[in-house]
Amino acid sequence: MQIETVSVAILKQHLSEYLRHVERGDEVLVTSHRRPVARLVSENGTHFATRAPTLPLSTLRKIKGVSPARPFQAVQMLIKDRQRR
Repeated sequence: MQIETVSVAILKQHLSEYLRHVERGDEVLVTSHRRPVARLVSENGTHFATRAPTLPLSTLRKIKGVSPARPFQAVQMLIKDRQRR
């Protein structure tokens, strides 16, 4: 397996070529301004760890939501925020 590094701009120009590399099992490290921002890997090589639940699903019903300290109107807050921009 080989890891190739490519900038976002070059990846956009040659996407199908890099996807073929990934299909063959290579990894592609995508950079933006020389900083890593993403990694392309083959789905065949992707494994997700799973574990059994520690509590029954019914315990989710017992979780209480968070209430704001004081009432507010979310829509009015959004409108005011957008007007300031």
